[in-house]
Amino acid sequence: MAPNTWVRAFFSEFPRCDILLNNNCEVFNKYILDAREMPILSMFERIKSQLMARHFNKAKELADEMWLCLSKDKLNKAAEYANICYALPSGQGVFQVLVKEYQHIVDIKAQTCDCRRWQLTGIPCSHAISCLWHERIPPESVLPICYSVEAYNCAYGNNIWPCKDKREWEHVQGLEILPPIYEKKPGRPPKSRRKQPHEVQGKHGPKLSKHGVVIHCKHCGEANHNSKGSSATATTANPPNDEPLNQEFNVSKGTSRLGEGANQFAEESGPSMVTQMLAQRPVPLTTATKVGKKASAAKTKKEPAASKNGNKKAKTGSLTKN
Repeated sequence: MAPNTWVRAFFSEFPRCDILLNNNCEVFNKYILDAREMPILSMFERIKSQLMARHFNKAKELADEMWLCLSKDKLNKAAEYANICYALPSGQGVFQVLVKEYQHIVDIKAQTCDCRRWQLTGIPCSHAISCLWHERIPPESVLPICYSVEAYNCAYGNNIWPCKDKREWEHVQGLEILPPIYEKKPGRPPKSRRKQPHEVQGKHGPKLSKHGVVIHCKHCGEANHNSKGSSATATTANPPNDEPLNQEFNVSKGTSRLGEGANQFAEESGPSMVTQMLAQRPVPLTTATKVGKKASAAKTKKEPAASKNGNKKAKTGSLTKN
């Protein structure tokens, strides 16, 4: 893309505008969001009604004003920065403006400045305002005509007239226009546009896409794979089967927990017989299994009966003593 389409420094000075965004299109798109859901004729009628009311309201807003509020705000902001500018006259409307360590050349007759802000927007920059103050010229007097209320009223001066009812329209012998074939897509139809990655705001600013970023593994440090595809995690999670099965008791060194007799039996029978014996050892009953649940239920039934028998014996013993 050419630089004059996306870099403000290369913009043309003819339109007197330095806006880089398309907010006007986005605002109008949201303005007709409800009308877009209607059929074609109803949609046009709703948009026409909205624009008709908008033109009338905008024409009444600035009845007693001389300049637009937008130009006033920008002018006041530039006037604040003009307090730190020092203008040195050179003659014929040319000034040298000192701003801290920098200097600019301003021509108030040609309405130009080295920073090009005056040429791009038409609103005097802070350097130009300091020169206008030096010559006792009010900054509002050099604003272009496009920022005046007269130009604003001319833009909204044309009225949009209402239309008759549909039943009174003239019938024209033309082709019948059919609606397009509707194809239902899965999911809810979107109403808002798809935002760009830099427009999505996250916790620490806009979220950027990770497309093109080379990932690295946190275990081995190599590129183009993560920790799930790392060979280091695969070896630790699945150890090789080359090690002997008698690691529990280490038959060759005789350090088993089963004693010397078990070591001797393990040497004679091999590791497979020892593992079978360990597997056949009785497991303590727990409530997590069906057998454990039945045993605990039977135990709780026996305990109340034994307590009752003990109470009866205690009562009979006390009666015999008496």
